[in-house]
Amino acid sequence: MRQFKSNEVINLLVIPTTIFFAVFCALYGYQLDFVLASTLFHLEGGRWSLTNHWFFSDVMHSGTRFLNNIVIANVLGFWLYQKFSSEYTYERKVALTKLVLSLILSFAIVAILKRALPMECPWDLQLFGGEQPFIGLFEKRPSDIPTTQCFPAGHASVGYAWVALYFYYLPVSPKKSRTGLMIGLFLGLLLGIVQQIRGAHFFSHDLTTLWLCWSISCAVFWLYPNRTKLPTDKTQGHNYA
Repeated sequence: MRQFKSNEVINLLVIPTTIFFAVFCALYGYQLDFVLASTLFHLEGGRWSLTNHWFFSDVMHSGTRFLNNIVIANVLGFWLYQKFSSEYTYERKVALTKLVLSLILSFAIVAILKRALPMECPWDLQLFGGEQPFIGLFEKRPSDIPTTQCFPAGHASVGYAWVALYFYYLPVSPKKSRTGLMIGLFLGLLLGIVQQIRGAHFFSHDLTTLWLCWSISCAVFWLYPNRTKLPTDKTQGHNYA
């Protein structure tokens, strides 16, 4: 198992988690979520006029999920090929296994929490033309209020799960690891904004998804056991894609 370094834990987990809780408290506790959602709602003419727009609904929502499924299928296929191939170093096989685990766990845990935590989307709320009152994440939910699956943000996880690329490249190339992180952040932010424009999520929902995906990637990176190179490895050094 990989040894924890105190400065590593602080930089990669403690500091991001502290920032997350501070920003989440501002968004949720001081209702900045509602300020941001209200701004979008009024810019769209007092209704979620872009909810079913073909670009946001068919391309940026359904289309990107379909594309992500194709990419994941290819990654899994390459992982299986690499697992049974002697062309790659053991270190590279471990790195790809960690990436695959991080992606799958991120998607799965976000999906499970969405079903376990009843939380309203903006488009559900009376304040934004819906039918439900705002109950809140930490309040007791009346039995006659229908449950929704809006927290955390599932669609944003399609992008934010790819922050795992940071850890995939971290052992060999700080520059590539930063690029991988930026890819995940950009995709998650883009897809999160799309859903906010549609009225599907508050910003705190997306922020929570980012924190979950990042924390899961950290845990996999640290906890998945590493071993020295196997005697059967034929290549030398790291050669990450």
